[in-house]
Amino acid sequence: MTATLSASGRHPLIPVAPPSVVADLYSSAETAALFGVIADHGPWPLVLAHHFASTEEYLAVSGGADRKPDAKLADFAAPVFRGYLAKEGVAFYDEIRDIYLSRTLLEHAKSVHGARYGMAHHMLFNMAVPSRSFDAGHFDSGNWRGMSSVDTPIWLLSVMAKSGLFDAWEVKTSQVITYFYDSDLDGGFTYWPDGPDRAPQRLAAPFWNTAVLSDNSKMYHRREGNGPRDSRDMPELEMHTRLHGAGGQWVVRNGDTEIGRYTDGDVRTLFHYTALVFDDRHDADRYLDHTDDLTADKVFDILGDDLTRRGIEFDFPADPMTDRDFIALLTATYAMAPAEYPAAAPLDIH
Repeated sequence: MTATLSASGRHPLIPVAPPSVVADLYSSAETAALFGVIADHGPWPLVLAHHFASTEEYLAVSGGADRKPDAKLADFAAPVFRGYLAKEGVAFYDEIRDIYLSRTLLEHAKSVHGARYGMAHHMLFNMAVPSRSFDAGHFDSGNWRGMSSVDTPIWLLSVMAKSGLFDAWEVKTSQVITYFYDSDLDGGFTYWPDGPDRAPQRLAAPFWNTAVLSDNSKMYHRREGNGPRDSRDMPELEMHTRLHGAGGQWVVRNGDTEIGRYTDGDVRTLFHYTALVFDDRHDADRYLDHTDDLTADKVFDILGDDLTRRGIEFDFPADPMTDRDFIALLTATYAMAPAEYPAAAPLDIH
């Protein structure tokens, strides 16, 4: 479907500016501290395990009608592991507190929007052992005054972003994403700065301590497959699979059973910092003081008005936040996805 233009007249998922690159972002001491947290404070779960409790739960909503009866998690998901280093201004590890709260990261984030003020939001890492990329392209969850990933389902945040109807309540975000992958075996970063219906661009590997400044809540992007191509399948992958640091190596285990062991040169790691940024004092105050917040009722009223304007017949369910049919209707109405992939980095299909 054709996307609704946002209030600014732009496609709702085009960033304010294309991503820019900063070389050698972290000092050697900061880099050692960041990787030290991964090595010392594991084990770490899959990215998917932050959203699903079991393989069965994930497979129940993945793969569609053509999914094979004997499908496994590895048919749809890659062994990419995640840990949160900080959230909402709180650093969880003393070793990286000064990095998370650094002026350097915040000033870079503010520069994306030319913002006057900002505050550290989330910081996390992703580590991908050799794997395919089944990610067809995604964008990060946006933030609106009164509605964010802290208290709002991801599906609704996605619909809000795609609809372009909520610009008046948007809290701008910026990301500083720093990549470590010292290999030219794929592993790049594909992104769609002109919208998902236009040609993508890519940052090709190798890169080491290479930061990308971007607004990923307004831009489709994805990880490309990485590592030796003959080592990218992990059929034993389960939702309970964990990543462990082990004497300078990275070990993947199901419980006590080792299913993969890797060196630094095999893995692709990123450190993902997000800041909330504000154009001026008024913009910051209305966020901090909650003087102009959205509510779920208001969001559904706005979406309902838009469905009516589009001539779509519907009845509001008693609980629109959880009603499967209504969720499916909204998801289909505002559906969009990348239409093209780089020739050098095609979409992996198992």
